[in-house]
Amino acid sequence: MIEVLFGESEASSMKVAKNYKKPEYNDSAIAWFGDKPSKGEFGKMFERKAIGGISSEVICLPFMLDIGDIDVSIVGEYRRKLILDMYTINGIDDDIIQKLKDSWDKHLNEIERLKNYAVKGETIRIWYSDAPYSMCGFYYVCSILRKYNCEIYVVKLPKYIQLSDNTMQYFTSWNEIDPGKFSRFLPLEKRLSPLELQSFSSNWNELKDEKNPLRAIVNGKLIGVSEDFYDYIIRKEIPEDEFIMARLIGKIMGKYSLGVSDSWYAKRIEKMIEEGELKVVKKKKEIYRQTLKKG
Repeated sequence: MIEVLFGESEASSMKVAKNYKKPEYNDSAIAWFGDKPSKGEFGKMFERKAIGGISSEVICLPFMLDIGDIDVSIVGEYRRKLILDMYTINGIDDDIIQKLKDSWDKHLNEIERLKNYAVKGETIRIWYSDAPYSMCGFYYVCSILRKYNCEIYVVKLPKYIQLSDNTMQYFTSWNEIDPGKFSRFLPLEKRLSPLELQSFSSNWNELKDEKNPLRAIVNGKLIGVSEDFYDYIIRKEIPEDEFIMARLIGKIMGKYSLGVSDSWYAKRIEKMIEEGELKVVKKKKEIYRQTLKKG
């Protein structure tokens, strides 16, 4: 089974999940905060099982397709530069830039690996969520796979699960799931019919034709929106007193689980600074550490 995910963190977790092994109770490499749990409690903590297979069967397509123009080639210079800009928005580091450049070729190769698996008739399973980047990735992959004759399964992350009579756990994206817990979501797996595949592929083409700079989930539907779509949320949370950008972004992401990256919020805050809506009180090399106030 070939697993497809749309974020580097969640793909890394899936690679571990493919052949996940429950740690030994007496493993000295495990550190505990407080008292060590009993053997029974330990067993419950790590009761999950492996997804099955090997790590090389995991494909990662982290192209941030919820932002930017998608009516241009995904594998072109435009998308590479956009991703580089997002990752370096908090400061440019030569080592980081080189790593990102090196990883770009790897990500492009992931698209070819997906196509090769599809040509061979391998079964493909897509893990996606309502996070805009993930839903966009899902639509994009459907547009690729509609050309091939292979079985496709999907596992959509639920908005929440009930852990007990009085406890709920909410989710935004697969990067919140520990490797040992991916298997608990396998009962949600469903086969994608040819009609569904064609429908989601058509949705992707419609989004491309709209040429909007941003995509968001509105009333459960992925739609194209203007780049200032989330600005209202930012303005709503800006305090009257001076504040540090990172704390504002952290507050927004904690309060609104929308699956939007911190770098996008930072980009929009920078735009507010450029337009005089916000002022820099204390400038820092890392913009997240800057102190700001209303203009």
